[in-house]
Amino acid sequence: MEEIQLEASLSKSSPLSEAPTVVDLEASLQRELDTLWDYENEAENFTIFRTPHNISQTKKNLFEPSVISIGPFHHGQKHLRAMEEQKMRFLRDFLSRRDHISLDRCIFEMKSLEMRTRRCYNEMFDDLDSNAFVKMMLLDGFFVIDYFSKWYGGRNMNEVGWNSNFIDRDLLLQENQIPFFIVDKLFELIGVNQDDRMIYVKYIAYKLLPNRSIIQDPRTETPYTRITNSLAGFPDPPAEIHHLVHLYYHYLVPNPGTPVVLSTKPFDHTTKFQTSCIAFSLSVALPNSTRNISSMVIPSATELKQKGLKFTRKSNPKHMLDISFEYGVLKIPTLEITDDTKPIFSNLIAFEQCKYGKENNPFTSFVYLLDNLVNTPNDVTILQECGIIENWLGSEEELTHFINQVTEGAGIGDDHYLAELFTEVNKYVESSWHRHRAKLIRDYFSSPWAIISLIAALILLVLTLVQSFFAVFAYFRPP
Repeated sequence: MEEIQLEASLSKSSPLSEAPTVVDLEASLQRELDTLWDYENEAENFTIFRTPHNISQTKKNLFEPSVISIGPFHHGQKHLRAMEEQKMRFLRDFLSRRDHISLDRCIFEMKSLEMRTRRCYNEMFDDLDSNAFVKMMLLDGFFVIDYFSKWYGGRNMNEVGWNSNFIDRDLLLQENQIPFFIVDKLFELIGVNQDDRMIYVKYIAYKLLPNRSIIQDPRTETPYTRITNSLAGFPDPPAEIHHLVHLYYHYLVPNPGTPVVLSTKPFDHTTKFQTSCIAFSLSVALPNSTRNISSMVIPSATELKQKGLKFTRKSNPKHMLDISFEYGVLKIPTLEITDDTKPIFSNLIAFEQCKYGKENNPFTSFVYLLDNLVNTPNDVTILQECGIIENWLGSEEELTHFINQVTEGAGIGDDHYLAELFTEVNKYVESSWHRHRAKLIRDYFSSPWAIISLIAALILLVLTLVQSFFAVFAYFRPP
């Protein structure tokens, strides 16, 4: 009886008995392979990404929407469902104001863009069937249009149901985007001409920008501090807009060019006087450093100040990355840091890292500069005192923690945007001349009393030398 049971057991586990399962698995796997896109050809079309875990792991809340989902990454999440009803109301009200737009035409056009839209994301979203995906495109596209239209037209925004600041924040999350060609197609269906479309896109950027006074027209370099009816003076948007984060990035980081780096300076009278005093300094000379000059790391603000480098707020900057290092002075535009700065900085860094990698990331390079300068609350105080940072967070400690955390997981290449500036700053502070000069100024010229003490010491030394001279002279040539 036991032998019969053993044979039956063996027959159940034989390869022949598993053949149908293997065939089914093969067919299922082949279907999945057939549905995959050609990565080599399609990856370059990706414009919307889920933030990599190494960037988001310690700050996931900065990448996730709080009130509204746009696009498929966070679609259907429970805490965001309340706004889905608001989107339906927006669509209903929008269609009711335009009799010439039919719902079936809108659905047809969105359906024709479905595959192109899916290919903009770096994930497949097989859980969203065609109807659900097209519905999402339609509702989200019309919400973006009507949300900013209501602001532009000065209509009541209470119907949104949430503070607009929450919505603005969610619209600038990398994972919370739809391709802008959906908005453009809806513009076309509405009958918006190119001139009106240009004005509308400019207004979107104007509405989202946190500090409009820093955005300037490169042709006139005149800051815009208020919106005009036509927005004619506002800089033009890029020819191709991928999504709202891309539009925002274009205005915040507009082709920054090359930072100004001037490391040598002719002596002025003050420098000559300080040089003449070195002979009387009691400081011990330190040998020159033999380390390689780094283009990736610079000392903190406190260390740089101690080594003679000066900080100053850059006046009339062309953009927020208009940074220069001239003759031992690091000039940086004023940066206002609020609670909204945290998600904005985090998502702009993630956008650069996902879209451009380490090759073209000026904003990441800029934040790396801040991360190097700020290691302690005292560094924040130094940058505040010279007008570079305006801190609207709770404390210097909170700002220090944010700056040190925001670049986690991100990377820059050796030839990053501020590489030359990093190198020249390190050359400046590694120079023994600048170290001795800084020590001399710190020890003997830091306060009026120190200067008076130095002058008194010099006078005393001169009088002593004169007295010694006459004593020796009288010895050899007595009267």
